[in-house]
Amino acid sequence: MSSVVNPFTGRWIMEPKTQNVWGNQHATWFTFMGVGGGLFINRMVFGIEMGRFLGMTWADILSLVLIGVGGLILIADLGKPLRLLRSLLNPRTSWISVGAIADFTFMGLAGLWTLADFNVGGGGLNLTGLPWHGDGTLGLVFQVVAALAAIVVITYPGLVLASSPSIPFWNSTLIPMQFLVNGFASGLACGLIYAAIAPSDVTGDVLTGWLSLTTGMLVLSVFLQIAHVLNGTYTHVAAKVAVRRLLSGNLQVAYLGGVMLAGLVIPLALITYALSASGSNASMAAGVAGALILVGNWLSKHTVIRAGTYASLF
Repeated sequence: MSSVVNPFTGRWIMEPKTQNVWGNQHATWFTFMGVGGGLFINRMVFGIEMGRFLGMTWADILSLVLIGVGGLILIADLGKPLRLLRSLLNPRTSWISVGAIADFTFMGLAGLWTLADFNVGGGGLNLTGLPWHGDGTLGLVFQVVAALAAIVVITYPGLVLASSPSIPFWNSTLIPMQFLVNGFASGLACGLIYAAIAPSDVTGDVLTGWLSLTTGMLVLSVFLQIAHVLNGTYTHVAAKVAVRRLLSGNLQVAYLGGVMLAGLVIPLALITYALSASGSNASMAAGVAGALILVGNWLSKHTVIRAGTYASLF
């Protein structure tokens, strides 16, 4: 009887094996993409600007920085920068290719849109005269196309994982759905942190709206987490191994304590309090909830990656 060697672990495969190719750098890359995309979309749809710097909104600036850094992490992970050019050539067969194209599209259009707000003032450099500045037809086209690209940027890392049939726990549409919801929640979380840092810039009604939107995203995220665990429990044996690692194994503290409790349950409790409070108490509770949501977002990526288990070949 012939034997098979796993090229990633170098070990004979007779039982499910934990993957060790993807790690924390991927969790960071995924998180940066999600938060960056969520920031841009939330600014466009819900007006979460987070203040301005030289005329440009901090939400747009941070969005570009986070997605840019996430792209650099991707390039570093490819090993050879020229591989990035090759990754652009296979959008029909590769989610990495689709994501790279979306990254470039977003950085180009969102970058131009953001620069159109640049205004030093006092007779200094002013770019507000650019034809795509504001909410005119061309400016709206830039924003809408950039927002659509941002949705792909948020989601495609989850689609990359979901397209891995050799790792049954990843091979689920629930993964990209989680990434999308977490991206929106994280963008809103940044707004909540800003409300704590600059409470005078965020009126009570605006904060209430942000808190209500965040509540919806967190409740949906709880549902998706539970659904993913249940799906893994009742499917392939390798997915069951992954679930055991999350619920009672070496990832238990990070998942149950970090993702579920600190990243979802406690923020929901703080937001409930903030909705009934007022003034600085509401702002501080919102800010703490926002910070915990961001931590929980990264841990959700970390745990799903670390739980990935190859199916047995025999």
